[in-house]
Amino acid sequence: MKTLRVLTKLSIIASLSLIILCQTIAGNRSGTVSEQFLKFSTSARAIGIGGAQVAVAEGPSSLGFNPAGILSVNNIGVGLTYTSWFANIQHSFAGIVKNLPGFGAVGVSITTLTTDDMIETTPAFPEGTGRTFRASDFAIGLAYARQVTDQFRVGLSGKVIQSYLYNTEIGTSSFGFDIGTLYDIPILRSHIGVSLTNIGKDVKFLNETYSLPTALRFGVLVDVMKEADYQFITTLQIARLNDADEQYNFGAEYVFNNTFALRGGWKFSYDQENITAGFGVKLNSLGFDSMLDYGYNNFKYLPGTHSFTLQVQL
Repeated sequence: MKTLRVLTKLSIIASLSLIILCQTIAGNRSGTVSEQFLKFSTSARAIGIGGAQVAVAEGPSSLGFNPAGILSVNNIGVGLTYTSWFANIQHSFAGIVKNLPGFGAVGVSITTLTTDDMIETTPAFPEGTGRTFRASDFAIGLAYARQVTDQFRVGLSGKVIQSYLYNTEIGTSSFGFDIGTLYDIPILRSHIGVSLTNIGKDVKFLNETYSLPTALRFGVLVDVMKEADYQFITTLQIARLNDADEQYNFGAEYVFNNTFALRGGWKFSYDQENITAGFGVKLNSLGFDSMLDYGYNNFKYLPGTHSFTLQVQL
């Protein structure tokens, strides 16, 4: 009976996902999609393993890509991520999660993308007007996740999005929703992750309208080896975005002495991105469960990015 309920729920979610997918991700709509900062990963660990994030969702950082992952927090969890991009662009994330026994887990997050000050120029003053401006994006989210059965987890989140092209004078706002699931398969030492993200209202800049970067992701994580002091996992993800063709992510992670992790990955069918790498260190000597992660994302013709994530559970 329990298995039947799980299969029914999975079937409903899959059917809804396919319906929405057909409506929102039909074809490659490159150049008509905005709010690209919502596609950036909020986990340095996920970046290090090739961006295959949906099945490795754990802790507060999963608020940004699969809200079902926040159920891994036992009590209170805090996550912070910072990514230094080229052209003096900074991407930041902060999230906090509280697990309420018998009810589920709730979390709030904020994601930002900001530029440094830029010199304002006009046709009359091509060398500068003496003023500066900056562009910025913000997303504030609220999430809820629940353990449906021993093997099945589901999470929902909503977000308010605000973007500015010129300080706070020219901007727009919108809202979006995410749904994510994790399904454990103990007999195969693996679990499956599925997420549908950034379903929501189009944004309008001046007289132009743009869609949100809606994406459907399917991923599988396999525990190749899992012992008390070391483990080795591999993960594969397939993603379909509304402004790109299918993308494939593959990654692996080796943890030894239950303290240090080495990671690597590869992104297939991307225009610019390819190799990723990273590592993680547990900081339990501080007196609480914590992890510091680093992720590097390589680009073919542009400088690579460096990401850092600190997750703490109290």
